[in-house]
Amino acid sequence: MAGQTLRGASRAQDGNKGKRQLPWGRVLSILILVALLAGLVAVTPWLMSWLNRPIARVEVHSKFEHLSQEEVEGVLYPFLQSHFFSLQLPAMQQALLAMPWVKTASVRRHWPDTLQVSLQEKQPIARWGSSHLISDEGKVFLPESIAGFSALPLLVGPDDSAEQVMQQYLSIGQLLRPVGLRPESVMRSDSGSWRFTVGHVEVNMGRDRLMERLQRFVRLYHAELESRWQQVKRVDLRYLNGASVAWRTTPVEQETVERPAGSGP
Repeated sequence: MAGQTLRGASRAQDGNKGKRQLPWGRVLSILILVALLAGLVAVTPWLMSWLNRPIARVEVHSKFEHLSQEEVEGVLYPFLQSHFFSLQLPAMQQALLAMPWVKTASVRRHWPDTLQVSLQEKQPIARWGSSHLISDEGKVFLPESIAGFSALPLLVGPDDSAEQVMQQYLSIGQLLRPVGLRPESVMRSDSGSWRFTVGHVEVNMGRDRLMERLQRFVRLYHAELESRWQQVKRVDLRYLNGASVAWRTTPVEQETVERPAGSGP
């Protein structure tokens, strides 16, 4: 009997050993993770609302020579209805670059509620026709008005020749500077003929051998025209070795100053 009792106890102990214990540590970790995820889901809308704030401040960095901060902010205003992370920065940059006076534009966010804008303005060096300006990069642009730029030289030519006319203006100016003259206008006709003005005097260079003819004009100015410059009306350089001068006040309307053949252009 005693032996049977012992055998029964052994079987009971063997049955208890076969049962698995629950991994309470892992279960607790899973419950904590679920609670954290549920909390994160619950606070996400509030967190995003706190992070994605409306734009409260716009900083515009520019010299404001021809632009005004009010104009810039007016262009940006439609975009500022979006919140911080929803701002359309590329579209804002393109809108700024479409402004006539803007050369370069940089736009960036500064958390929590600031938009920072950096602008570089175009620098005009000449008028182009009656309504446009040319920048120092040779780019033609159309401001609202050029009334305040009458002191700039006037360049005229076919629509696609602005850069060429500007380069010719710079070349003429460089050659005339040593004699104290400055071109006030340079014009290229549709046929390719060139002329420029220095004060009240118009100089016709034609289409060919432009630098040679300019050098001839400088020599003629030194030799014949400097002392009588106020009487000169027009100079025509379209001659092989000379120039035709039209005078403003002499009884003879026009005379020709010729150089002997072989004496140089």
